[in-house]
Amino acid sequence: MHILIVGAGINGLSAAWALARAGHRVEVFEREAIPNREGTSYDQHRLIRTPYGSQRGYARMMAPAWAAWDRLWRDLDRAPGGDPEGHYVGRVGCLALSTAEGDWTDRSAATLDALGISYERIAPHDLPTRFLVLRTEDARFGLYDAGGGVLYADRIMDDLAAWLAAHEVALHGRTTVTDIDSAAAWLRTSDGTVHRGDGILVTAGVWAANLFPELAPLVTPLRQIVAYVAPPPELAADWANSPAMLDLGGPRGMYLAPPAHGRGFKIGCGAYNRPCGLDEDAAPRPGDGPALLAYYRDRFRLWEQFRVLGLRMCRYANEPDQRFILRRDQAAWVLTGCSGHGFKFGPLMGEALAAASLGHVAATDLAAWAAGEADPGFAPAA
Repeated sequence: MHILIVGAGINGLSAAWALARAGHRVEVFEREAIPNREGTSYDQHRLIRTPYGSQRGYARMMAPAWAAWDRLWRDLDRAPGGDPEGHYVGRVGCLALSTAEGDWTDRSAATLDALGISYERIAPHDLPTRFLVLRTEDARFGLYDAGGGVLYADRIMDDLAAWLAAHEVALHGRTTVTDIDSAAAWLRTSDGTVHRGDGILVTAGVWAANLFPELAPLVTPLRQIVAYVAPPPELAADWANSPAMLDLGGPRGMYLAPPAHGRGFKIGCGAYNRPCGLDEDAAPRPGDGPALLAYYRDRFRLWEQFRVLGLRMCRYANEPDQRFILRRDQAAWVLTGCSGHGFKFGPLMGEALAAASLGHVAATDLAAWAAGEADPGFAPAA
């Protein structure tokens, strides 16, 4: 089959990979360069972890998500012996702190217990000696996911785009799609060229609503700023050996990627996100760095000695419950939402989208699975 893909983030490129490795003809269209180094999917790291609050479906999906990453890494064959450690992923573990009964970490522990997924529950008196970089006086317990860590997104996107080009996938960078005919499976680009296929996948994130306006009420474009910081010199070695962290008991959505394998030290906080228009200038402002760092005032030891080195902005498609939205419109499938959590599911979602475009799975089943609502036995396969 001949499949047209609109949007070259992690989901679009992963779908192209899944289709190409199965022998299908694929074309990818992206309004910016491929890979887009300013895009949502491109940065030094993205967190990967199993805890997911009360969302059992996504916690369950993490085991098959890791298996899909392994399939991708074998194809990319970047590291000797197919071992991606240090190049594509830092399996440095992931820590969350519970500071109130029923908070996100507490709900995550309950979900993992119900699913029989293992994790380490760290008593409050053990936290100060395990994690010397943190202040943990208010913590009820720590939830440690030893299999979590950080995905090195820029390396993944660079090598995935190179693999696609080497396997005869047509990559149309700096090519804006203006119209789609879902029934006839064709699309038109801004230069007036019409491209025809057997099916269309739209993985354009917040921009999907430009092509499918009915999606606009379901997602809110969010401006998310992250800061790269330098810790105090006396704690630099401890931070380099720290796990990824999230839900640290402060404002909503605190998270960080440690400076493992020489990567930068990144902090973010969902509470600092704000709605923004697609054409709005949402570039980082000078005050963004201090504002982000302020969220960690009561959590970082020697907080006053941290320095902001740089800032980065992404536009995320925020769905109120932070779920994927997957819709079918005749010969087209559209994926959006998930509010920035989607990178960790990239290859798995790509394989699911490939299965959808080939007619291997029912629309209602796949939509429920993508939203984290499917029964445990459902597993789309290309």
